[in-house]
Amino acid sequence: MRRLVCLLLIGSIYSCPVFTRQDGPGHLSGIVISENGTPIGGVRIFAWHDVTTDAEGRFDLPSPLSKESVVYFQKVGFRPKALVVKPGTIPLRVVLEDDMKTAWLIPTCLTKDVRTSPEGYELNYLIPKNAKVRKIKDIDYQKFLISFAKERTSLELWWGPLVNAGPDALILWSASFGERSIHGGAGGIIGYDRRGRTPDGMVWRSADFPGLSGTAIYEGVSEEAATAYDRIIDTACQLNRSR
Repeated sequence: MRRLVCLLLIGSIYSCPVFTRQDGPGHLSGIVISENGTPIGGVRIFAWHDVTTDAEGRFDLPSPLSKESVVYFQKVGFRPKALVVKPGTIPLRVVLEDDMKTAWLIPTCLTKDVRTSPEGYELNYLIPKNAKVRKIKDIDYQKFLISFAKERTSLELWWGPLVNAGPDALILWSASFGERSIHGGAGGIIGYDRRGRTPDGMVWRSADFPGLSGTAIYEGVSEEAATAYDRIIDTACQLNRSR
């Protein structure tokens, strides 16, 4: 289950809570604050409407909330967050944490001996020798399907300028989920790493690197398979093309 989409929303966020309904019909309002309780202005909120918090950290999303939806909160310097909100939700009090507490810093690749990356892309991974690798190439993308013996599932490694995981559906299916930002060698945010668990205990992860034109994703896998796939995703590094 994978699709190619334009990167209209590079940041996406998550957390665990599911909220249920609110003061005025057809509105979702609330306040966004820092860990020390200071209101945060200028937070971008993506939902059925896109809004920004005012100087006092307050927001109001108009129009009826007719079904369960994901609401994203994002501002540079803070860990992004997403909440699953149901019709009838109480006013939200959203706390954003310092982004660098959990950020994933992608290193520069030190070697290319057993790493793999399609020609022309900067994102690279270390693939174990005992892994099965199937390569698929199209005009807009390249994909590697990585699997191990006895596993029916695969880790999908994608490269291409229009590749994006589109995590909303995965979040809505999850009993729990979390996210961290990904920072490149120059220090800026190049993507987001999201993972969660469905009510039946299956695990998913979507590490999106739009700044490096890549994505790594698996879904509906066991804890054992997730551990094996995570070892590969966590070896991600950025090629130094200047060498």
